Amino acid sequence: MELETNDMKVLGAIKRGASGLGSIKNIVHLKSDELEKILDILDQSNMITVSYGTGLLGQKKLIVHVTESATKEMDEYADGLSKRWKEMIDLAIAGERETLDKIIRDEPLLVNMMVFYGVVDMATLSRLNLRFLLEGRHLCYKCKKELGRFAQKFSVSSVRKFNFKLPRGMTTRDDLCADCFDKLTS
Repeated sequence: MELETNDMKVLGAIKRGASGLGSIKNIVHLKSDELEKILDILDQSNMITVSYGTGLLGQKKLIVHVTESATKEMDEYADGLSKRWKEMIDLAIAGERETLDKIIRDEPLLVNMMVFYGVVDMATLSRLNLRFLLEGRHLCYKCKKELGRFAQKFSVSSVRKFNFKLPRGMTTRDDLCADCFDKLTS
């Protein structure tokens, strides 16, 4: 049985430890009726087991667990996502930007699922847009000007040392050129 993206999100949320309806709904951001339909599909395909327990105040509480077949399915899915990520990196390094953009347009949730399943993190993902970094060039964080070997570079610690406002999204792996650093003073 081929599972859809939302089905895999729900399975992933349950595997992470979300066992109640409220906690699953908070992680996957689905409406209650959509979540119930997905849980019914997963229950009929023997991907999850449903049991009832008692809550803090003695009320009945629905508890959902993944089965071995669901764990195997999720591992295969994560492996497929990992292979796709490697293909996307190869395309970015080769400069095949049009092909990469086509993949993203054809499968808009692909990258979201890669982040959800831990195949890629947000810092690495943000660098995918900067093909030059993947090719080994070092660029200024703000203006994207190439920083050569002898160029003056300013790191996060330099910005903090002078009590300047750190550019939004700048990490410890990023540097600023002298011109952009000077602009921080104004």
